[in-house]
Amino acid sequence: MLKKQNNKKSLLILVCCWFFVAVGTAQTMPDALPGMAKNEKASKALETIVTPEANSSDSSQEKAFMELNVENLLAVLEEYGVKHKEIVAAQAILETGNFTSANCTVNHNLFGLRHPSDGSYYTFDSWEESVKAYRDDVQYKYGGGDYYAFLNRIGYAEDRRYTSKVKRIEKRMFNVLAAAGESN
Repeated sequence: MLKKQNNKKSLLILVCCWFFVAVGTAQTMPDALPGMAKNEKASKALETIVTPEANSSDSSQEKAFMELNVENLLAVLEEYGVKHKEIVAAQAILETGNFTSANCTVNHNLFGLRHPSDGSYYTFDSWEESVKAYRDDVQYKYGGGDYYAFLNRIGYAEDRRYTSKVKRIEKRMFNVLAAAGESN
């Protein structure tokens, strides 16, 4: 029984990866980049991220080595209390070219987050840290309601079609995950 569940989980991950490469945004650089943080104080949270010590028994130490894929990203978004996790996951897929951009693979920056002082990209020790930074530097401004309208209101991206692209990716991701869930 356990082997059957592992096979289904592996199939789900494989299908998600194939889907986003075949249909999604297979680009090497982010399509749309968020603007610089509007609030210098909120950006300080990005500068004070602490990496767990190597001898720490904290479960977040294990996550530092977690593979970046849609399933793990959704789990970490849930764990860190990120609102609208499906939309935020779609943003990460768009921003990173399906987790392939240098900003993602080298800087571990899933959302194109930038220093407000000079516009350079933040660099994180792990992709999970960039999830925390998104929560602390972007979502603190969210007061409820339509999340897409919120992204437009704060000027998250320069691309006028950004939210429609994110919606399209979210819909595809939902369809793939729903289809994989039905096969379980």
